Amino acid sequence: MQDDKTANVSAFVEKVKRYTEIKELTPAIVNEFIDYIMVSKKEVIDGKTVYPIDIHYNGVGIINAPSAEEYEEMFQERLKQKRSKEEKTA
Repeated sequence: MQDDKTANVSAFVEKVKRYTEIKELTPAIVNEFIDYIMVSKKEVIDGKTVYPIDIHYNGVGIINAPSAEEYEEMFQERLKQKRSKEEKTA
């Protein structure tokens, strides 16, 4: 089963490499990458109505991307590492 998952991820990565600079999202591209999209029931978060969605990609399932807060945290950590490295070389 693990071999199947590895093969699926490898095939997905090869597809992604073919589309490094997508200028227009076409139905063909969507069909190649997305198996299905599941829209959940409406939720109200901080007074805003949202419809959570899960995008299931062909061969790999759901890919969980970091939230905006997680991206910011990673960015700040990277800045700290860069500054620390610069201080050591100075």
